[in-house]
Amino acid sequence: MKYLIVPFLVLAFSPFAFARQPASCAEWRQADFAANAYRQAAVNAGENGNVVLSPWGVANLFALLQTGARGDTARGMASALQLGGAEPPAPDETAATFRKAHTALASAADEDVSLELSVSDSLWLAPGFDVANEFVARARRAFDAEVRTTKMGAKGRKAINAFVAEETHGRIPNLFGPPILDDPLTRLVAVDTIYFKAKWKNPFEKCSTYDQIFHAPGGDVKVPFLHDMRTVSIFNLPECAVLCLPYRYDLAEMLVLLPSPSNTLADVEAKFSGSWLDRFAANRWTGKATLALPKFDFSSEHDLTKALAVMDMGAAFDPVRADFSGIAPKLFVSAAIQKANITVDEVGTEAAAATFAPMAEACIEEPPRLFVADRPFLFLIRETSTGLILFVGRVMKPVPPQVNASGKNLK
Repeated sequence: MKYLIVPFLVLAFSPFAFARQPASCAEWRQADFAANAYRQAAVNAGENGNVVLSPWGVANLFALLQTGARGDTARGMASALQLGGAEPPAPDETAATFRKAHTALASAADEDVSLELSVSDSLWLAPGFDVANEFVARARRAFDAEVRTTKMGAKGRKAINAFVAEETHGRIPNLFGPPILDDPLTRLVAVDTIYFKAKWKNPFEKCSTYDQIFHAPGGDVKVPFLHDMRTVSIFNLPECAVLCLPYRYDLAEMLVLLPSPSNTLADVEAKFSGSWLDRFAANRWTGKATLALPKFDFSSEHDLTKALAVMDMGAAFDPVRADFSGIAPKLFVSAAIQKANITVDEVGTEAAAATFAPMAEACIEEPPRLFVADRPFLFLIRETSTGLILFVGRVMKPVPPQVNASGKNLK
């Protein structure tokens, strides 16, 4: 059988990916947030760049901070995160939504040892920096967040990087380096990690792995492909065919979205949304299929600052407009970065992501005024005690002083 191999989109879902959030707490349109975050990451990666992103990691971290935001900052963050409606949910509503998500993830991970799924949140405070007790209590209660104190700068980087390396089983050994945390105004660093390792429900045989051509945008490449013939579920949509690869005990699944011959990957990416994903169940086909899927192993790094600002979170990053008074006065998010990686092979999938957001204390000063004498100007030289003007002139075309070899003026 011949295969049409074109770029494809891979989505790995938690067990509750297609479920709507209950109305009893702030509604979280997680799939819509994931789609928006992915599109921004894809733009930043360029037309031909690989992308792996943890939308959970981004949303969970900024939902934690959103519970301490107020006014327009809280409103913009809720809009970007796809939380609630026109008005932002109350802090306890956001906390309840994410407490429910944390509980569901923990429950899935407890089902079987073949699925390793761990998430962590932590707040790292500069010595002597006080945050609101209510915010800390909510962070611990709803997000299971650890609260630690550390000096910033090199010591803080070492401590946080070591923590992240341990939480991600060594897949992210160095989350950030200098000059991150060197700003003397850095007061708090929020960190989120997620680690996922799962075996396929039906592993691929290593003896069936062999090289095959992948038609990449920059030209054909030969890479190892996983091969098998098995009974699978495929969702058929006009834009693409969607292969469902379940992990053991159906606790999670990977969806591989392969554009149809008349569509491009960009067409599929444009359709990506929560309502579009909801259409999958009505278009399921189950039967025997011959599979060919490339093995892959790569990493991505995402500067989230501009991406989240585009998604309506700009106030959180603005030292003048940011309002995190539910945490402490004068704070703003000074950076936001995620590192993520993924490995897919015959046995299953291993992936990790770490997201961090340092928060600095705003030092509001009037920006320096520019004075650039790059056009004709008048000058005066006067004696200061009398005010007598000793020289006056204008410069229409500057002529630099001429010097001799000794460095002295010729005149």
